[in-house]
Amino acid sequence: MSALRQSTPGEPPLQASKWLQSQALIDGDEMSSLFDALGDFSLYSCGTVCDRDQGEIAKEKFLIDYRAYIDTLRQGISPDPTFTRSLFSPAMTTTTDVLFAIPVGENKQIIRVSKPVVQLQAHNMDYSTVDKKFHSMVFGVDSISWGIQYSYPQLYQDNKTKKVETIKDTPMFPNTHLFHVLQKWMRQHTIPTPFLAEGVSINVPMRLGKKCLSWINVHPHLIKKGITVRC
Repeated sequence: MSALRQSTPGEPPLQASKWLQSQALIDGDEMSSLFDALGDFSLYSCGTVCDRDQGEIAKEKFLIDYRAYIDTLRQGISPDPTFTRSLFSPAMTTTTDVLFAIPVGENKQIIRVSKPVVQLQAHNMDYSTVDKKFHSMVFGVDSISWGIQYSYPQLYQDNKTKKVETIKDTPMFPNTHLFHVLQKWMRQHTIPTPFLAEGVSINVPMRLGKKCLSWINVHPHLIKKGITVRC
């Protein structure tokens, strides 16, 4: 783990807006393929207290846990939402220069973000029988677990100058290229999900890995709702 810049609680975290999102359920092999395509990057747990030497999440550990999540779905078992929320929330970055650490006590720290990173978050959605649409980032007890949401902002406010910058693919914003590679991989290896709900075909922008098509209809949350994917 690279040493992070040490700061104080007075330093403000990232100020950003107009986030772009890519939401997808992909299988374990596809996640490994995505990581290979992204090249050199790291995963960090941000915003929570952790040990001084445990802020970085090993990619190998993340992939093992993600495969366990997929295996649970393939077995028709509902994953533990506490597990997925914790697992799927790291920041993805090509450099530690966009992070800083605030010491807590003698042996703890909180890692925060100073410049844009690709932010991961557990992704759930649900189907509304009222408006006949699928809605993303819905976390009710009957929602559908659907992989991960990857987010990246388009606007950034510099903490020192207070100037609002448009985020571009430049050295000032080193993770822009990372997000662009992620978007390209998603376009090539996933599809908009073709659901069949209440007898009606509905294509949604929340994406599905092509390797999931062989088993997706054993997804326990889809079965519970009587929803299928047209494979």
